[in-house]
Amino acid sequence: STQSTWGTQSQVEEARLHSGLLAIQHEQAEAEAKVAGTSEADKVKAFLSGLEAEVPDLEDRIKVWEVLRKREALATVAGGAANLFFTPSDVDLSIETRTGPPLSAPQNAAKRS
Repeated sequence: STQSTWGTQSQVEEARLHSGLLAIQHEQAEAEAKVAGTSEADKVKAFLSGLEAEVPDLEDRIKVWEVLRKREALATVAGGAANLFFTPSDVDLSIETRTGPPLSAPQNAAKRS
């Protein structure tokens, strides 16, 4: 009976220590995310204010930032084995319907004898 009580107490202590470790890891992850977010916000702010003289309109500066971020994403995808998917609005896709005769395949000018 004493051994089972001791075993239960050690399990409770182990669970308490594990919970404490998880709480510390969670706090650390939150702190790292906050630092990363603040750093990214500072980068955006510096970019937008640094471009103000050349591009006075804030909306235009934001568009420039978005284009550069998309370029970075494409470079990252191109360097790895990832897949990238675009929506039609991402690529300004439009579909054209033709009403004339169908286009034929180009004819081979050089015929073999």
